[in-house]
Amino acid sequence: MKILHIITSLKIGGAESSLYNLLQEFIKDKNDYHFVIYFHDGPNAEKIRKLGIPIFKNEGFLHKYDPYAYFKLKKLIKQINPNLIHSALWSANILARLIAKKLNIPIICDLHSNISYDGLFRTWLEKYFLYKADKYIAVSNSAMSGFYNSVILKEKNPIKRKIATNKLSLIYNGIDTKKTQTFNVKIEKTDYGINKNDFVFGSVGRLEPIKSYDLLIKSFHLLINKTKCSAKLCIIGNGSQKSKLQKLTTRLNINNQVIFLGEKNNAYKYYTLFNCFIISSKSEGLSIALLEALSFGLPIITTHNNQIHEAIKNGQNGLLVPTENKVALAKAMEKLCMNHKLCKNIKQNNLKLVKTKFNIYKTKKSYLELYYKIAQNSTCNQQIKFN
Repeated sequence: MKILHIITSLKIGGAESSLYNLLQEFIKDKNDYHFVIYFHDGPNAEKIRKLGIPIFKNEGFLHKYDPYAYFKLKKLIKQINPNLIHSALWSANILARLIAKKLNIPIICDLHSNISYDGLFRTWLEKYFLYKADKYIAVSNSAMSGFYNSVILKEKNPIKRKIATNKLSLIYNGIDTKKTQTFNVKIEKTDYGINKNDFVFGSVGRLEPIKSYDLLIKSFHLLINKTKCSAKLCIIGNGSQKSKLQKLTTRLNINNQVIFLGEKNNAYKYYTLFNCFIISSKSEGLSIALLEALSFGLPIITTHNNQIHEAIKNGQNGLLVPTENKVALAKAMEKLCMNHKLCKNIKQNNLKLVKTKFNIYKTKKSYLELYYKIAQNSTCNQQIKFN
């Protein structure tokens, strides 16, 4: 079977990493052929090329999404002639749905974030194109509930609403636990100006407003000024807020305690620096970075909008704190920094959790079963090739 993956970006990000992780596993099967089309370049493009997968960048004449880009994309899809399209990220989901239905190709759209934070225009477009997808796959409960509440529930017709609801399912992102748990590259803390006895809080992600890194830095400032915790904060990533965040650390006089490591194509080796992993976002799906941190056994502190998290059970795998609450976040940081026995217990729980629940092989199996089910049940006239 030929599967075409269409994704908005191949920059460093959760959806991009998810695609690369899956493709690494998919190429082990000899019955299927995978192709990738993307719009915005990034490090994952070269990584996918090295897998030997045909990959195409689609561009417009004057703009990434001008009419020429649309017709060029449509022509490219016709040339590939896939049995099924699997799309991810907002722009790709919209364009792929529109073209797939015109070409009578079944399509699956991934949902990697809570759409309620994407604005009214994007929500309206999602509702307008709601019935052009054969299946929607949310990678987290928050992404699933956001799409259901913001898009599906807006459908007034109960029959259509039921049809749309049946198209929505959940498949968790997965991590190659064999790769992470046999990882033997260790970085010395002293290489980055960190004392051997420092407790290191680490975070990996885009330096954008929704990630609330300003909140994390302010919480860290509270921690080191009101406790005896000897700590450092390491932030891996890049984005529009980097300069602003660096100025914030200067204003708070914690330049020596906050280390910006920049964007890394492979953050794996830096997890060995951390004693704890933190997510401070206003909203977050099932973060690949979080799963990577779990696979290294790191205790997790994550902001969350309710008391139930699909990966983190409070006190067992880490600590859940309310969003946009710097005091609560600082207290959670203090609790782990000062309780090494708790951190040790959490490590064992997290190594077991990621292996049993968030394993890439389990994710791959779920997607392959869905691919064949959707393709075989499709009304399209393409002949599925099994060799």
